[in-house]
Amino acid sequence: MTRDLIDSYSSVVDSGHRREYGQFFTPPEIAAFMCRWALSAGSPSLYDPAFGLGSFYFAATSITPSINFTGMELDTEILNHFNAYAHKKENLTVACRDYLTQWGWTCQAIVCNPPYMRFQHFINRSKVFASFERNLRIRLSGYTNIASAFLLKSLSELRHNGRLAYIMPLEFLNTGYGAIIKERLLHNGTLKALIKLEAEKEVFPDVTTSVGIILASNDGVIAPVRFYVLKNLRDLSDILSTCPMREVSAANLNPSEKWLKYFENGHVSFCSPDLVSIDFYGRFTRGIATGANEFFTMSRSKAEKLGIARECFISCITKSAQVRTPVFTQSNYEELERIDANVLLLNVTGEPTGEIHNYVQYGEKMGFHLRYLTKMRTPWFKLERRKPAPLLFGVFSREKFKVVRNFSSAINLTCYHCFYPNLFGRQVCDALFLYFQSKAARQILSISMRHYGDGLEKFEPNDLNFALAPSPGWLSKLAPDAVKNAIKYCAKHKTLPKEVEAIFDPLTRFAERSTSKVISTPEKDKSSCYQLVPE
Repeated sequence: MTRDLIDSYSSVVDSGHRREYGQFFTPPEIAAFMCRWALSAGSPSLYDPAFGLGSFYFAATSITPSINFTGMELDTEILNHFNAYAHKKENLTVACRDYLTQWGWTCQAIVCNPPYMRFQHFINRSKVFASFERNLRIRLSGYTNIASAFLLKSLSELRHNGRLAYIMPLEFLNTGYGAIIKERLLHNGTLKALIKLEAEKEVFPDVTTSVGIILASNDGVIAPVRFYVLKNLRDLSDILSTCPMREVSAANLNPSEKWLKYFENGHVSFCSPDLVSIDFYGRFTRGIATGANEFFTMSRSKAEKLGIARECFISCITKSAQVRTPVFTQSNYEELERIDANVLLLNVTGEPTGEIHNYVQYGEKMGFHLRYLTKMRTPWFKLERRKPAPLLFGVFSREKFKVVRNFSSAINLTCYHCFYPNLFGRQVCDALFLYFQSKAARQILSISMRHYGDGLEKFEPNDLNFALAPSPGWLSKLAPDAVKNAIKYCAKHKTLPKEVEAIFDPLTRFAERSTSKVISTPEKDKSSCYQLVPE
């Protein structure tokens, strides 16, 4: 596929259409690498379930001009554009259909760059999920994205000794919905290698997620899975002949565990009674998801203009940037309200009357009640009830995650995860906050973090719940007066006093990194025992 074809398509089709179909075009170097893998077992044919502008077709015919290439493409617009450019090809057949609803064939070689869309935009997923349950006898999670569904279906269609190469988001390696995908990849030794593209901005400049190449072969040979990290696109052609970042026995790859850690330069080991999982102290949960922030949140001046009384709102942190210090007080919140920030959250109780009734009618006129989340609620304008959380944890970060000790009466939206302590946690909430601010925590929690493109990092609530924190005995080393003074210091200087850092520093001895090859990685359990594999 030439650059001219991509440019000509992009010039006549707007970005909204490309987003609707999850279209990101495969660079020629990657298409050629994937085709060489898929065809290296001698297949005379190649199949692409998401044909697009034919990147794999052009790559395959440059390797094997006589290749019999077949494919499928849902978007008539992109297919028409390709046909106008390429004209009729004797060795090419592309059906204009939805791949996820077509069943009943097998393939010897498959390559694919599936659509990149979140589950929220998976429009016909109920129909697709039903077909997966019927044909594959698997029940997909509601969080499964389209790319993952494509991969699962292609794996089921791979013939004996067939080969598959997929390029797709790697977030499934660290998610709950990804367990079934990893299980299918491991079945009968199918998964051979995973290549994480750290040159993702060179590959897909508009994608904000980790991207990688999956190499699979249905040869029945159970061998260690190789994990590679590609830092420069020009090194891709020879990467399989280099030493992988990891080589892990398939028997020791647990589908329920997070796999992104295998791309890291060293394996973290924890085995200590001084560490417990965070859910020992309480639970992290998502912030409130309104489904239509522009309707439910507003400033004081807008509320006054609409004639809606202040008591109809709840104090709320609606954006991460509204909290600028690690310690957030009531006066900090009141200052936000005074400068007219969007920190009021509509709280409709009972049947709406007066100005609230008028505002709800306005919302329905604007279609807010038809949004993905709002249409799931009855009535659509009533939000879940929450109490202010004493600890807030930033969802996204770069370089340094954000943790806030919340002393205000404000609840929060999904920009922060909320920590609600149990009986044990209420007694040590301040000490836990100090731990989260420490350098030791940044090292220890890094194993639970999800790494995306362009240095973006993310935590989901359960990533935090099952991450590690000091035991109650370790936290007891912090005297009550020392905790109070450290919080005051942190509020002023945005960092911990050296003497408090020193209390947490020894915990990092349980997180030393091994430069040896990982042969085995046991499943993490509630006792927080990991094993370090020696040289």
